[in-house]
Amino acid sequence: MWLPLLVGALVGALHPVAAPACQPGQGAQAQCQTPSENKATCVDISLGSCNDVSYSKTIFPNLLDQKSRGVIEYSSEYILMSVLHNLLQGECNPDLRILGCSIMAPKCEEGKIVKPCRKVCEALRKNCLPAFDAIDMAWPYFLDCDRFFVDEVEGCFDPLAKLRGETEFVEDAPSEVPTFIQFTHHSYSQMVRELKKVESRCSHIAKLYSIGRSFEGKDLFVIEFSTSPGHHELLKPEFKYIGNMHGNEVVGKELLIYLAQYLCSEYLTGNSRIQTLINNTRIHLLPSMNPDGYELAAEEGAGYNGWTNGRQTSQNLDLNRNFPDLTSEAYRLSRIRGARTDHLPVPQSYWWGKVAPETKAVMKWIKSIPFVLSASLHGGDLVVSYPYDYSVHPLEEKMFSPTPDEKMFKLLSKAYADAHPGISDKSEMRCGGNFVKRGGIINGAEWYSFAGGMADFNYLHTNCFEVTVELGCEKFPLEEELYSLWQQNKEALLKFIEMVEFLVTSFFLLPFPAAFSTNGLQVHR
Repeated sequence: MWLPLLVGALVGALHPVAAPACQPGQGAQAQCQTPSENKATCVDISLGSCNDVSYSKTIFPNLLDQKSRGVIEYSSEYILMSVLHNLLQGECNPDLRILGCSIMAPKCEEGKIVKPCRKVCEALRKNCLPAFDAIDMAWPYFLDCDRFFVDEVEGCFDPLAKLRGETEFVEDAPSEVPTFIQFTHHSYSQMVRELKKVESRCSHIAKLYSIGRSFEGKDLFVIEFSTSPGHHELLKPEFKYIGNMHGNEVVGKELLIYLAQYLCSEYLTGNSRIQTLINNTRIHLLPSMNPDGYELAAEEGAGYNGWTNGRQTSQNLDLNRNFPDLTSEAYRLSRIRGARTDHLPVPQSYWWGKVAPETKAVMKWIKSIPFVLSASLHGGDLVVSYPYDYSVHPLEEKMFSPTPDEKMFKLLSKAYADAHPGISDKSEMRCGGNFVKRGGIINGAEWYSFAGGMADFNYLHTNCFEVTVELGCEKFPLEEELYSLWQQNKEALLKFIEMVEFLVTSFFLLPFPAAFSTNGLQVHR
């Protein structure tokens, strides 16, 4: 409950109180600010979080006396406004965001600000206060109804009028199963062909690129979704999903192909949730990290694959044991007072061993892009596990070994687990039933300990929070099961991506004990 309260407190502390709005007769005495009296020009709205307001022109400075788009986008008010829907668990969204836009990107007509109506603010505040009270968070100061809003007699506008009209009369077209998604298994060449189709169909938001090649020369293709494909944008978080790390665990690969098709289709059809997701996040999907292993597993066919055939690469390497063991070094440093355990370097001795080209490619990839949140999709059970995966006492095969960010990892893991009907099922007589009492999540080392895992490496080398999602007990299911697997995981896949905004807000505004870096900007947790 303290988390959002600190957010509100920090916002208030970072930004001093501005002069009050003018009352009749005060303007000439210079006792107040009257932004609408500034001689300025109306300009097009360019704030990403305000691109769906009912008007098209704004003006600088705004009602918070922020004098440019850059100042606004760096402000704690803007960051908080963009993530309120996560903090409030979706309550009062998008009303609060649009109301905030009427302050940060106020309506402009004939070079003057048109202020929002006070009664609109008061009505929304009354309806939304229970949601704020539930998380012990104060009503944001920049939505002060008395300070920034005016009565109708002073000439105001209703910023939520368009929203109310849309929610009352317009519904998203049903699109549970877009017709171009084929719920089949895909060979490597078929996967590439489908990803290229998505890139072609959604070229304005999608880009297909290779991060390297497998031992047998297959490109490790990633498809990216963002409003500026191919480019990192300041303050826009980077997210990734990785599938098929073990070649015979194929559900993750197929889900990411379907997810790419779904994101493209839903963005084009105007699904507001998907558009918001892509507009605010740069999403990277690597469907197959181990295409050589997949081809070997596929030779046996779906439903007949054993638990090991195709798991490893063509070099006989287990990719989830092939990353540098930074966890042992983190444990050593944790015993030294004042020592830091973030951004640990790769020891030179690591390169003396046998390192798969697939591993090298992913290591280079995650060092080149400041990923914030990630999940690796596996098969063999039904649970979400999180770092550390290597036991604090190496000889202990099952020992709870938390990171300094244990609470955050549990929260992220629960976001996926709770949105998955199978993982959240309370029956113990099912796949993954032995994790029911744990809420469908578990610390990796407490489940079983191993060194050289990708999740630990992400966290300790680049500060990316990565969890491992086990998607089911069948590693290579029959084709007729794929549609139901998509239905079970679709909401969880989307919900987990949405958690990236909550995570970024925590880094910027709260004292978590680690560090976050994006495009040269670094904030230590």
